[in-house]
Amino acid sequence: MITIQQSTWCVLLLLCLSVLSQAAKAQETWEVFMEKIPEHLQVSLLIQDEEGQTLFSQSADKRIPSASIIKIPILIALMEKVENREITLDARYSLQATDKVGGAGELQHLPDGSGITFRYLAEEMIRISDNTATNILIRAIEMGYIQDWLKKNGYRDTQLNRLMMDFKAIEEGRQNYTSPREINDILLNLWEGKWLKEDSRAEIMHCLKGCADNSTIPSLLPAGTVVAHKTGTLDYVRGDAGIILGDKPLILSVFVENFESMEEAESAIGKIALKAFRDFGR
Repeated sequence: MITIQQSTWCVLLLLCLSVLSQAAKAQETWEVFMEKIPEHLQVSLLIQDEEGQTLFSQSADKRIPSASIIKIPILIALMEKVENREITLDARYSLQATDKVGGAGELQHLPDGSGITFRYLAEEMIRISDNTATNILIRAIEMGYIQDWLKKNGYRDTQLNRLMMDFKAIEEGRQNYTSPREINDILLNLWEGKWLKEDSRAEIMHCLKGCADNSTIPSLLPAGTVVAHKTGTLDYVRGDAGIILGDKPLILSVFVENFESMEEAESAIGKIALKAFRDFGR
């Protein structure tokens, strides 16, 4: 027969074990956590706070095919052109048959001659990664201007060398690239307002918050957590880069290579983002 005193001790023991278990989980190091990621995956990542302090990194300087994450600096270059009064966001562009390319996006299905504002092109480039919208913007901004913008700001790994869906360029070895360190730095400088006025920065943040692909960084975060980000997908790279807007904003980029399925890569990115949020973002 268990006495009241023994029962009390049992309850206290269970509470202690629960607290110890929770503490052990909270104290799991990033090195131990990363060892649980499938060994065959090649993961490159960088996590920083809003002051630029590195919280965790792995292969952060690796240059990686950027996929659609290159659309972040394209958007920033667009807003620089807007501030210089070379492009007006409310100006309308007449869609041409020659503009249309496959892959992501809805503009390829619109009738020729459709009138589209540059603001809409920018929003769709980020929201659903519209490749037709992106190519129109690259031509309007000029590829050389974007590349010069990257170089003058010290970015060497991040390069725009081709239009979207330009398979011939890929065959010729012309690819778009970035690295976790450089794309994080671009986001950090955007967040700090280094290049643009507040209205321009607000336009960019509006676009990045509207990214409809939530299968990576936002996938496991608590409901209501706001993420300003842009994903990227190639057959051999799945990535996401953005700002988690918690109590303590985090700048985070994760690229996964050598995955067996897209879901496997997305799961790894989601788990990394969740741990970053729990450890550093609240």
